[in-house]
Parts: sequence; C-alpha cells; structure tokens
Amino acid sequence: MYFVRPIHKASLLLGALLLAGCATTSALQESEALERRGDWQRAYAVVRKAYEAQAEAGEVSPRLAAEHQRLMREAMRDRAQSLIFREREDDALVLLQQLEALDPDFRDLDRLRRHAHHKQAKHLVVEGDGLLSQREFQAAMEKYLESQRIVPGFKLAENGMERVKDELARMDSVAQKQFLQAVRKYPEFRHIEVSWHAEAVLRNTPDPADERRVNAQKLRDDARSERARAKYAEAMECERLDKFGAALVLYRQARKLDAEVEGVQESIDRMNAELAALGLIESAQLIMRNGEFAEAKELLELAFEQSELSRGAISELMIQNRRLQAEADYRAARDFEVMGKKAEALAAFEALAAKWPDGFEDEAARIDALRVDIQGAREEWQAALDAENAGDLEKALDHFVNAERFYEQWRDGEAQIERLRAAIAARAAEAGGGEGQS
Repeated sequence: MYFVRPIHKASLLLGALLLAGCATTSALQESEALERRGDWQRAYAVVRKAYEAQAEAGEVSPRLAAEHQRLMREAMRDRAQSLIFREREDDALVLLQQLEALDPDFRDLDRLRRHAHHKQAKHLVVEGDGLLSQREFQAAMEKYLESQRIVPGFKLAENGMERVKDELARMDSVAQKQFLQAVRKYPEFRHIEVSWHAEAVLRNTPDPADERRVNAQKLRDDARSERARAKYAEAMECERLDKFGAALVLYRQARKLDAEVEGVQESIDRMNAELAALGLIESAQLIMRNGEFAEAKELLELAFEQSELSRGAISELMIQNRRLQAEADYRAARDFEVMGKKAEALAAFEALAAKWPDGFEDEAARIDALRVDIQGAREEWQAALDAENAGDLEKALDHFVNAERFYEQWRDGEAQIERLRAAIAARAAEAGGGEGQS
C-alpha cells in the first residue's frame, strides 16, 4: 500500500518564494547588464516589469524594490537629458521637477536644470537676433528680456540689448520717439514697468494708510493680473499645439502671478494628466519594440483614460500595437507550418482568425489548406488500419504512405510504414520458402 505525502501550504509558499527569488535575480542581472551599457530606459523597464509582477503577487523583494526606486530615478534623469538634447527643454524641466520631488539631492539635477535654462535662454537670444536683423526692435528686446529672466545676467542677452541700444542710437530723433512710444504702449513692457514702479512706492511708503501706498498696491496687483492673463493665453496656445510641458510651465507662472486667474488650477491638473499620459505612451512604445504587446495594451488603455487631448494618437498606437501582435502571431503560425507541424499551425491560424474576423493576411486560405491535409491524413490513416485488419498489407502500406504525403508528422507514420514493409517482406520470404520445399 502506498501513501502520498501531503503538500503543505508552507511548502507551496517556499516554492513561490524560491521562484520569486529566481525571477528577481534574473531581472537584476539583466538590468545590470543594460545599465553597464548606459541603457537606463530598458534597465528600468526590466526591473519595473519584475517589480509589478511581484507587487501583483503580494510579495516584493526588498532588493528589487530598492533597485526599482533607484533605476526609476536614473531613467528620469536619462530621459530629461535626452529631452534637453532634443531641444525639448520645457518637458525636461517638468521631469526634473518631478525628480527633485523624489530626491532633491539626486546627481546631475542642478547641472541638467542649468543646462536646460541655458539652452532656453540661448534659443531666445537667437530669436531676438533674428528679429533685430529685421529691425523688429521691440520684439527683439522682448526676447532678450525673457532670456535674462530665465538666466539672470546672461551675457548673450546683454549683448543683444546693447545692440538694440546701438541701433536706436543710429535712428533719427523722430523715429526714436516713435519707437519709445511703441515700447510704452506694449502691454508686457508696460505691466513690468508698472509693477517695478509700484514696488518702489511700496518700499518707500511704510504707512499702510498712505493713499499713495494703497494706489500703488492696486496698480501692482492689476499689472500682475494682466501679466498672468497674458501668460495664461500663451499657455493655452502651447496646449493647442500639444506642447504640454511648455503649457504647464506657463500655467504655473500665471498662477504664481495671480492665483485667482479663472481655470488656472484646472489647466495645471489637465497638463499634469497629459504629461503622465505621454509618459505611459513612451513606456508603451518602448515595450512594444520588445514584443510585450499585452503590457503595451494595458499602458495605452491607462493613458487613454488619463488623457483628453492625446486620445487620437493613443488610438492610433492601440491599432499599431494590435497589428504588431497579429504580425507576431502570424509569424509564429507560419513557423509551425514551415516546420511541418500542421496541427499546431492550424490552431495558431484559427486563433488569429478569431481575433481578426475580417481577415489579417492569408490565414483563411492557409486554414482551409491545413484542414484538407489533416483530414486527408486522418482518412488515409483510418483506411490503412481497416486494410491491415482485413489482411491486405500492401493496401494498408499505400494508405500509410498517402497519410505521410498529406501530413508527414501525423502520428508515427514512418514507424508504421517500416513495420508493414518488413511484414510484407517477411510474408514474401515465407511464401518463397514454402514454394522451394514443395
């Protein structure tokens, strides 16, 4: 009598922990190899996948959790650096701000922020130089001033403003007066100037009841509100152009100038959601290239839920992801077919056809051909068995050979053919021996 040892829950738990440990080690080794090559994005993607799998199972390795947090920061830093290189400084600054919230002392944080600001300021100076060459003096001065707001004391901007002054000095008195009048009427310049003078009055008028102080404070607040509304309008234009990072920066500037601007907080929340959705989209595109289509589909669905403005692009990516999945399934089915595994190929093509009722490639024709071959092999096999049971070995052999022609890997056809050939030969030999004796 035999006894079966019971499997205890503790044994199952131990097995699960061992499997999780193996998975953790494998993921960490792969991420370390990628990290040595400087591929921070893929290194993080590998660890994140293992981390999410363990989190879903309810047990995360402390080492894996630590690596997940570390590589997430490294991937954010690497992504910000890439964005700066690709002239997307606004998006990079938003990402660096998120990284600073996670780790204020993270490496390269200040350097990358300075680099982004320097490139922003330099771009503005280049734009100002172009406007100056077209004798658009007030627009050029605006660019130089904006450049200096980003990088105080920026030498290139100072040189630009000096060139504007030199150009003005060459203008005759009438033209100069007209230009100065235009500058005074230019809204952004006027509001900045009003704010500056109002602040000076407030600093030099300590008595809160002084009418000058009251009026100055109102002027300052009105000027700040006007500037806030201008920033808000600029942010809306960036949002319209899908420049969500730049829009977020401008919305925050508008809120800083005047927190009462209507809809500013809702706009900031909306841009945060759009940027989060863009992050999910980029992650989905990364793992799509690695063939992880199911995971990409989940990320795109989550991005679709979060986004309001990028749903069209997300829908296109969903379609692309579905087609890439179908292409992979089709290749796998064709591989079975090429290897002669017709039953496996048929099952794979039928699964593809179920997902694409209107057709993807030529799977419908291949399904028909495979069904004919498999059915032919089945019928010839049965005919071979019937013939052998009836004692007609030659006929049985022919049917087995035909079954092999339909489906070479159908059951053990070669063995049956060899067996019947041997039996036929033995019977012939036996018959020949009997004739000799007689």
